[in-house]
Amino acid sequence: MVVAARAVLALLAFGALSPPLHAQVAEDRIGNLAVSGARARATPPGATVGAVYFIIKNSGATADILESVSTPAAHSVQLHATSMVNGVMQMREVKTVQCPPGAVVKAEPGGLHVMLIGLAAPLTLGASLEVSLKFHAAGVLTLKVPVT
Repeated sequence: MVVAARAVLALLAFGALSPPLHAQVAEDRIGNLAVSGARARATPPGATVGAVYFIIKNSGATADILESVSTPAAHSVQLHATSMVNGVMQMREVKTVQCPPGAVVKAEPGGLHVMLIGLAAPLTLGASLEVSLKFHAAGVLTLKVPVT
């Protein structure tokens, strides 16, 4: 468990120090939700964890909830929130993410993000992976996520 925690912290540090990413311009829609900027960061050799980021915009009049994320690229997938507590960066799993009406929810480095745990293979620059977002009301949206 300590090794996995160190790997996650190393990945977060790598992400925080990396130059800004060039995200996909297109958006994918399901119901009143638009998902844009989906991307995964390339992983260093031997890494067993990765991260996925995106932006959700709810243009509807009712809330929705991101209930889960899945991908065949990893053994398990978790939604995580990162926060600073007493000067220490902490990452905690969150079970769901609220998508209020008219709001924009960002999954980005240093904040809310998707953790890919137990990668089936390294995430290599230029590749892509299939990621499915399951929303309570809108249903399942499957994205083709570029690795940048």
